[in-house]
Amino acid sequence: MKVDRISLTVPKEILEKSDRIAKEKLEDRSTVMRELLNLGLKQYLLQEAINQYTEGKISMGKAAELANVSVWKFLDEMKNKKIPIRYDLDDIKIEIDRIANKQ
Repeated sequence: MKVDRISLTVPKEILEKSDRIAKEKLEDRSTVMRELLNLGLKQYLLQEAINQYTEGKISMGKAAELANVSVWKFLDEMKNKKIPIRYDLDDIKIEIDRIANKQ
């Protein structure tokens, strides 16, 4: 993976917590900050996909794609958050095609 160097100003509390995590994991600060940033980005993308899906703006398949997870993982996240599933005709057709193509 290609990486770029950036300069970032963060509150002292966040820096102290990330340093504590780095010490616990025996890793350097930069590695921990990258991991935390990546985790936060994944959570943001998932939440944004859930929001767009529940608002009816995108299908379940598109939401899973936006969140960069499988449809099954997306369904698990919806269940964990107790969000009702909106399953429309397009979603059903996509699932039928996937099942048919696997056989």
